[in-house]
Amino acid sequence: MPDRRADLLAGAAIVAAYLGVRSGRTDRLDAALARAVSGRVPPRVDRTIATVTDVGSVYGASGITAALAATGRRQVAVEVALASALAWTGAQAAKPLLRRPRPYETNTSDRTVAIPAGSSWPSGHAAVAAAVATVVGQRAAPRPRWLLAAAVAGVGASRLQVGVHHATDILAGVGTGVLSGRLATSARSRLVHHRR
Repeated sequence: MPDRRADLLAGAAIVAAYLGVRSGRTDRLDAALARAVSGRVPPRVDRTIATVTDVGSVYGASGITAALAATGRRQVAVEVALASALAWTGAQAAKPLLRRPRPYETNTSDRTVAIPAGSSWPSGHAAVAAAVATVVGQRAAPRPRWLLAAAVAGVGASRLQVGVHHATDILAGVGTGVLSGRLATSARSRLVHHRR
């Protein structure tokens, strides 16, 4: 996919999610998806999902950054660190735009993890996961890119399952993450080019 198209799709995802939530047009869809996943798994699986969801946390991104640096991929590690920081900061900065209640606060879903900070829209975990996948994916062959996309989808689905996000929160988070990842790689590339 050309670079410009990826940026446009990510931006469109954020805008569409924002407008859908703001207008209330996506409320039924979000509620239906929350009901579809809520309470559908045994408690053991809930604990596993609660662990998977943390892959999209800043702690998960820090672990990935450390692993990349330890295996000699320092440039990618720096980009992952920058991208995840941008994604998390962007998501947190956007939360006051809607101050959306989380699914467990509206009784559309049960919460199975600790109470998260801030409002629901957009998902910071989805943003961080998408940012990391975007950076790593720009250096991966096509097959691993599908695995990265599956990992992002897994983090997003886990946020629904644990009852702390609506589907449109995740959509906006993924868009934020893709833009953050692309900005981080672009900034790093320009810096390296400028030094040469």
